[in-house]
Amino acid sequence: MALPFGFTNPRDLLGKVERDLSTLDSAIAAQDKSRIADALYDFSVSITSVKDWLKSHTSSSYTPAEVEAFVAGSVPLSSFRDLANANKHRFITRYAPVTHDAMVSALPSIEVAPLRDAPQHPQQVFRVKIIRADGARLEAGALARAAFEEWKSFMTKHGV
Repeated sequence: MALPFGFTNPRDLLGKVERDLSTLDSAIAAQDKSRIADALYDFSVSITSVKDWLKSHTSSSYTPAEVEAFVAGSVPLSSFRDLANANKHRFITRYAPVTHDAMVSALPSIEVAPLRDAPQHPQQVFRVKIIRADGARLEAGALARAAFEEWKSFMTKHGV
């Protein structure tokens, strides 16, 4: 029985990850917190699911344990693993997460005198940060791109 519609191998799933990355970038650019939350959820679950697909993919080039070790040794992939598990289950109880929080932070703003007769549209500009347990603060979009590139490189290296 094949339930995954449109996905037959890990590369297909990586294509979804790339589309989810584009959606996340668009949501961040739009500064829409609801869209960002949805996009972060979708991206984190998709990128983390690649691990499971690779572990069940027949390969003589790597073992399931090597896939697990690859994720554990990757800051981007382990961060999104934690986000996915926290989003899916609300709390992480089966292991100690390396990610502490996901939050928004405002960028410093500069006051500029308004142009005469120009409509005023104050806009709060913020960044979405992933906070690691070690205190590292990483921009979510850049971290997502790095996670995508890591899986892409892994698959290329192993001929997937």
